[in-house]
Amino acid sequence: MNMQVSKNESLLADAFEVLMRNLGPEKTAQLWQILVPSKASYTDIRQKIFQGENLESIYKKAKRFNRK
Repeated sequence: MNMQVSKNESLLADAFEVLMRNLGPEKTAQLWQILVPSKASYTDIRQKIFQGENLESIYKKAKRFNRK
């Protein structure tokens, strides 16, 4: 069962990476609210979304994303 949870977590991490790259943080959070409205909120998942990031790296990504 732990292997299944690990696979699911890996799949979710990959999916978030794709969503963040293509939709950006705001739309990714909105999509998450639509797909899983009662299980998690942005404030609950933001630590996972931005894990390993700091304010400067998030700002740089947002700036690059908004130029597209």
